[in-house]
Amino acid sequence: MLRKTFFLVVLSSFTFAKEKTSFRSAPATENGVPVAPKVFYEKNPAGLTSDISVIVMSGSMEDPIDKIGLSNLVAEMILRGTKKRGRERFQGELERMGGALSASVSMDTIQFSGSVIKENNKKFIALLEEALLQPAFSEKDFLELKREILNDIVHVKNSNNRLGGLAARREIFKGSPLEKPGFGSKSTVEKITLADVQRRYNDFFDRPKIIFAAAAPFSENEMVQEFSRIWRQFPDGNKPVKRLVNLKVPEKPTLIVVDKPKTSTGSLFFAQPGITIQDPDRYTLSTGNFSFGGEPLVSRLFRIVRGELGWTYAIGSSYSALGGLSGQQGLFTISSTPSVEYTSKTIFKILEMWRSYMNEGLSSDELELAKESLINSYPFEFDTAAKRVSHKLTSFLYNIPILTPEEYSEKIGEISNRKLKAALTEKQKVNRWLIALVADKDVVAKDLEEYQKDVPQDERLTISKIYTPDELVN
Repeated sequence: MLRKTFFLVVLSSFTFAKEKTSFRSAPATENGVPVAPKVFYEKNPAGLTSDISVIVMSGSMEDPIDKIGLSNLVAEMILRGTKKRGRERFQGELERMGGALSASVSMDTIQFSGSVIKENNKKFIALLEEALLQPAFSEKDFLELKREILNDIVHVKNSNNRLGGLAARREIFKGSPLEKPGFGSKSTVEKITLADVQRRYNDFFDRPKIIFAAAAPFSENEMVQEFSRIWRQFPDGNKPVKRLVNLKVPEKPTLIVVDKPKTSTGSLFFAQPGITIQDPDRYTLSTGNFSFGGEPLVSRLFRIVRGELGWTYAIGSSYSALGGLSGQQGLFTISSTPSVEYTSKTIFKILEMWRSYMNEGLSSDELELAKESLINSYPFEFDTAAKRVSHKLTSFLYNIPILTPEEYSEKIGEISNRKLKAALTEKQKVNRWLIALVADKDVVAKDLEEYQKDVPQDERLTISKIYTPDELVN
């Protein structure tokens, strides 16, 4: 009873959620062409800082297949000095004004995010404007950045937890920009030239693709004027194009191994098609996954495979292996780090538990725990101005509504085990698993043979492909 009472108290403070029409407003247009920027804003009168983001609606999906990592290089180069200020001077200016600025690249966006003490708000925006509109694109900085990125890529082969995901991407997104992570691989980054960076910037940094978001202790009109001045200096361009990739997933459990000789702890990565952010079943599936494998300590996978059996150090499942949900169908994944001697047992136990979850759903206690926990935690997604702006931005980018805490509580409350099983049957599959295992291939082959000695040969799970770490980072 205490948890429900607490939820009601918190809920009463979120009066902002009633302003639903402002979340979905469109920029002014003339003959279908925007004449003013799209700005998402939350005034935070008591705030001591301004949080500001500029979003370019174009991401790594636009990278040529042989130059994956180009968008990431463009984003990083924009923060490495301007035509007026070299890299060191640019960073020095940021530090002196108490500001920070970073760039991140997703499948469909490039986002520049920063914060600064409120006293230097205008100086910060001016410096951000300079970076976006007058990047130096210095040859020296470009070559240094490429070296840094290539060194980071090479280092990935030492991370067992990341290698499994890389192997799965290679198979599931083969032939598309998603077959490799957004930072690219050795072979693709090496091919990128400074001319490619300049061309990518010229082709995609234009008015129809640029939007602004901020939470600050200033009037909305004041901030919109600042953003409008920046926006008007970008060239005309075309509306962003949504690009989607079809997933290539086997019809039955298929095992690929990343060979790491003498590895004592393996890394397992199960993957099958997931959902999009617009999927009407996403609330139902996310609720089910909370208790199946999504929430550490209390989930079924953790309690049994980690707690009762002790076969693995960590285990969990997620619909967000590629980052936040988006318009692109993502992956549903189960990851685990079993000791070598328990690898086969862990694989088949996960398959058994998944089959049970697909067929039976959750127990009444598991479902109630998931629903109550999600409902009680939801209001905290809006407890700062920056978080509320983030929800507005996501709503706009993917054309989804923002649920008030009351609406969210009602939607989650309606979820039954029957509804969960129906959603699982519609969106997930019992056997369509690509399983990537990072371990010693010879040990894996021997362990599988021993574990399946009583299983008919044609029904056994065997290694279908072997990667080396060098192949995955190249």
